[in-house]
Amino acid sequence: MKRLKIIVPVFNDWTSFFMLLRELDRVFAGRGYIISVLAVDDGSTDAVPASLEEAGVLPALSSVRVVRLAMNLGHQRAIAVGLSMANEESDFDAVVIMDADGEDRPQDVLRLIAAADEKRDFVVVAERGKRTERLSFKLFYALYRATFAILTGRKMSFGNFSFISRQYLRRLTMTPDLWNNLPAALIRSRLPIQRLRTDRGHRYHGTSKMNYVSLMLVGLSGISVYSDAIFVRMLIATCCILVTSVIAGGVVAAMRLFTDLATPGWATTVEFGIIIIVFQAVVSTLTALLLLLSGRSQRSIVPALDYRRFVDSCAELTPVHAPVVLKLRKRGRPTSGSHDFD
Repeated sequence: MKRLKIIVPVFNDWTSFFMLLRELDRVFAGRGYIISVLAVDDGSTDAVPASLEEAGVLPALSSVRVVRLAMNLGHQRAIAVGLSMANEESDFDAVVIMDADGEDRPQDVLRLIAAADEKRDFVVVAERGKRTERLSFKLFYALYRATFAILTGRKMSFGNFSFISRQYLRRLTMTPDLWNNLPAALIRSRLPIQRLRTDRGHRYHGTSKMNYVSLMLVGLSGISVYSDAIFVRMLIATCCILVTSVIAGGVVAAMRLFTDLATPGWATTVEFGIIIIVFQAVVSTLTALLLLLSGRSQRSIVPALDYRRFVDSCAELTPVHAPVVLKLRKRGRPTSGSHDFD
């Protein structure tokens, strides 16, 4: 696996992107890899660079291209477009998905490659070890993981930073779930996933553009991939509530009609409350069922087939060549006022 394509979503963060390129060039220098970088411009409002002048000389990178999206699709869908575009090319053996801000460390790419252990087909994902975010973000992320596990029955412990073989990439880009969330799509695809524990790096430049609303949307997009599984769990929960309510109501009615046991005054109130809760659970379940069935009657977006509609342009950034150093060697004895060099 010597030919790697690195997919990097970017939104108004070109300074960090160029710093990432320099770090990638340093990490892969002299290692024999052929590295091509595909940056997905997710509708940036800042000017998109036309050359690599700011990054400098990058001898370890074979090419750097920027694909501009026609609109801001969001982080996850920008990744889906980049993966789908790479899927149609033949100049790579595997892809790496990473962010441009430095929190996905380039040196960890080598660890992802080593973890693949020269397998033909693989998916290696980075599980976060040491994190650098605020305590509030860590609590929010822990809550998201717990909610994801309760609703879907699956463990979500990794993000976008991953290493995928070309053959598995083809299967992944034909999955409609990729359009919503990469990590959830990987879990749902049933591809064998190998996890590698990595520490999150520090941002190269500026502050994160992800606010809590954006993070919540990303979390909900991951949960939405399992909408059918969540419906089944809702149906099971509704049936359990219904059975429990019927049993509780039967017990209270039997106590009043067939025994001399005194029932509390609030028993009737509780009984009516249970009936209301059951009614709401049934209505919610039926609503979820109707939404699920109506969604299945509509054609889903398949990234490999539909991504072109969202691409505005694609261009390769002009490289900066290394300065040529002339080694001057004197030939023979120079005559007065003249010199002969090669």
